[in-house]
Amino acid sequence: MQKLFSIGQLAKIFNITIPTLRYYDEVGLLTPAKVDPNTNYRYYLTEQFERLNVITYLRALDLSVESIKQFFQARDTTKLEDMLIEQKERINQQINALKQIDQRIDARLNQVHDAANSVLEKIELVDLPKIPIISLNEDYRPSEDIEFPISTLRRKYGLDKNIFLGKIALTLSRKQLLANEFDEYSSLLLILEPGDRGDATGYLPAGKYLRMRFHGTHQTAGECYQKLLKYCREHQFEIIDDAIETALIDYGITDDFAKYVTEIKLPVEKID
Repeated sequence: MQKLFSIGQLAKIFNITIPTLRYYDEVGLLTPAKVDPNTNYRYYLTEQFERLNVITYLRALDLSVESIKQFFQARDTTKLEDMLIEQKERINQQINALKQIDQRIDARLNQVHDAANSVLEKIELVDLPKIPIISLNEDYRPSEDIEFPISTLRRKYGLDKNIFLGKIALTLSRKQLLANEFDEYSSLLLILEPGDRGDATGYLPAGKYLRMRFHGTHQTAGECYQKLLKYCREHQFEIIDDAIETALIDYGITDDFAKYVTEIKLPVEKID
């Protein structure tokens, strides 16, 4: 007489949960050899151990229950190869997605660390690479709620999880800047990074920028623009395009106003 194993014994042998074995029975993946009609207890034969071994192995490869059922129906090496090739492609896609997430995490860590350790009120000349952006040409005043134009940008370009700290910038037109008008921005930018979804609508040009970081928000940026304009006059720099202003640390990540950091970048050329 063949020995029967209860569902609890089978679960212990294979280090698998009883609810999982019940589920395999319900979906027709692993049917018990016997079910007690009085107690509904499930019992299994040793001949079923091999099938459960295969199920456990394929599930460890993250194959779906439906795929495993199809394999048992076919019982063919070609079917197994096709399943594994398809699964490998899916896994590679997941790996690439995780690599992109890892890149974005690194970018955020570096940005927060850099912003938190900034030397404030210092004007420095930096060389920046070309940076892809998504742009929304919509006027914005610092006294207004910035979340509205951000939501407009999100809807217009079908963005979902791309908008976060340090990725939204405002532009102050060169014309307004030279006229000492700092109370209205001309566009809103989403700065794209490796791994971001969405096609760029333009680029921040590579070149030299005067950069200044200060404690405060867009509402308090006017004084810093005046300092930058004065610096340009004294050091023979010409402003060649719109200013770019980015909140690096703000209410989105801290309630401590003392930690707020905003950055202004002016694209410039040296006057000969």
